[in-house]
Amino acid sequence: MPLRRDQTSNLTFAEPSRVARRLLWHMYSIGSRRIEQPDHHEPYEKPGAHLFWVQSGSGWVEYMDQRRPLERGRKVWLLDMSRPRTYIPQPGGHLTITGVRFGGPGLEFWHETLNSSAEPEFELDDVQRVRSVYQNLWRLARRRPLGWEWQAHMQINELLGQLLMSRGLLVSPETELPAPVVRVLNALAANPLKDWKARELAAVARVSYSGLRALFRKCGQGTIHQNIQRVRLDQARLLLADPRLSIKDVAAQLNFSSEFYFSHFFRKYTGLTPTEFRRRLQLNPAPQRAAGTSPEVATSERGAAEGVPKS
Repeated sequence: MPLRRDQTSNLTFAEPSRVARRLLWHMYSIGSRRIEQPDHHEPYEKPGAHLFWVQSGSGWVEYMDQRRPLERGRKVWLLDMSRPRTYIPQPGGHLTITGVRFGGPGLEFWHETLNSSAEPEFELDDVQRVRSVYQNLWRLARRRPLGWEWQAHMQINELLGQLLMSRGLLVSPETELPAPVVRVLNALAANPLKDWKARELAAVARVSYSGLRALFRKCGQGTIHQNIQRVRLDQARLLLADPRLSIKDVAAQLNFSSEFYFSHFFRKYTGLTPTEFRRRLQLNPAPQRAAGTSPEVATSERGAAEGVPKS
């Protein structure tokens, strides 16, 4: 049965499958929204991230305690849905934004690497490429061909790759890393749950402890300790995203002596307790759909700026 079209906001909602939620980048909504009044959203109101650009009109977005201008051009914006935000059109005018709201494993790492909380704006050299990917995602959400969620995963990867390149984060280093440093990084990646000690890693690197420290400083990889903690923190986030594991289970897998010490470690480096971090990852129920529409995709008659109807 064909989907109903929303003549006002032109939004399509997607209900990800269980496999897509667990393993893939997945869409929650995609489309455009015309805003004529300030449109406020509370934190945790909906899951994921919102990648969008201005289709017409102009205005502002209030995000992370700053009011940022929104206007047409080569810029796109990436907002974390766990943060409060308000979309504001120019007085007496309108603001039409187009984009996709999506989620996936490790989204927290992307926000951190892209520094999107402090700098949600991205100026792109090839904004048309992003819009072409958007059109592909729109068609996938509307038609849902066989394997469409995997195709959507690949298209969202393309979008995120454009953001990485706009920040200069995919530039290859001019010189190769020293072999001892590579051995250490490979060991950390191969066994991220191990409670590594710096002197153990010196043995893996086949150099003295002082020599390894000097090599890490020289090649700009931070300290040995910073690398150990970064790997443990990344694993902690991934494990906490699994609802089947208790916080005590996560602490045990990461070889902490107690849940208390794990919580202290996690809060020290993230500013959040493990429980607060899990609350940030909570997913809202899918929007209600009218009788006769597909169980996986529905279009609403009303929608907020990111493509989720307000209650």
